[in-house]
Amino acid sequence: MPSLRDQLIGAWELVEYSAFPPSSPGEKIYPYGRERTRHHNSPFASGDMNGGTTEELAEAGRKYFAYTGQFWLDESGDEPILMHEMRCSSFPNWLGNVQRRIMKLSEEGGEQFLALGPEKAVEVMGEVRMTRLVWRRLPDNLAERPT
Repeated sequence: MPSLRDQLIGAWELVEYSAFPPSSPGEKIYPYGRERTRHHNSPFASGDMNGGTTEELAEAGRKYFAYTGQFWLDESGDEPILMHEMRCSSFPNWLGNVQRRIMKLSEEGGEQFLALGPEKAVEVMGEVRMTRLVWRRLPDNLAERPT
């Protein structure tokens, strides 16, 4: 059986980002929309990738959230914790932080899923909520070039 770290290495696709009151997990909201991974921004009128009107940039920013940095695992407790170092983040309040997420790997219908959520509730759209991201593992890319 591969280590937990080895199981995380690879490409994952976001399938759900939801938030819910801590006492009522069934009352989900979808801050970026229910079809988050299928939603596309309208192209900017200008073809300049560093351009865009103030309105176009604001709309693109409202529909986008990303961060990058190293990760570590803490497997000492009942549930494994995935820790992300925020070297870059579209939410500037996280820059330089280490975000801790309870993680759960599962398999359903022959596909692997990764669920991540914070250890405690956070403010989302003006309310204190738990958040949950669900990722689906993408197949290993064995192609020599894009198809």
